[in-house]
Amino acid sequence: MTAALVTTVSALALLVAAWTGLTAARDRRVGRAHLVGLAVVEAVLLVLVVVLAADALDGTRPVELVTSLAYLALSPFVLPAAALWSLADRSRYSTLVLTVACLGLAVVAYRMLLLWQVQR
Repeated sequence: MTAALVTTVSALALLVAAWTGLTAARDRRVGRAHLVGLAVVEAVLLVLVVVLAADALDGTRPVELVTSLAYLALSPFVLPAAALWSLADRSRYSTLVLTVACLGLAVVAYRMLLLWQVQR
């Protein structure tokens, strides 16, 4: 189930990254539809974080526990921070902030999966 959630998070994040990259290329600003797309990615990410946190509480612990817990604790704040930055700065480049955040989130989700596969 974890691999399916990571795949879903990564695919949605890459889709939104492509969308916001295209929006930046067309010299458009962030709209409400972009924020809804980010909210969908964030919701699936929160489900992944809850599943992995429940695994950690059940005794399934990855070898690099501190790194894994840091990813779990900090990853839900990436998209809201990028959205706030993007809404505060209404330039063309604010849309690229969302693109970079979504690309980074896809990598972080995959890294969480890799860390969680190596267990004690």
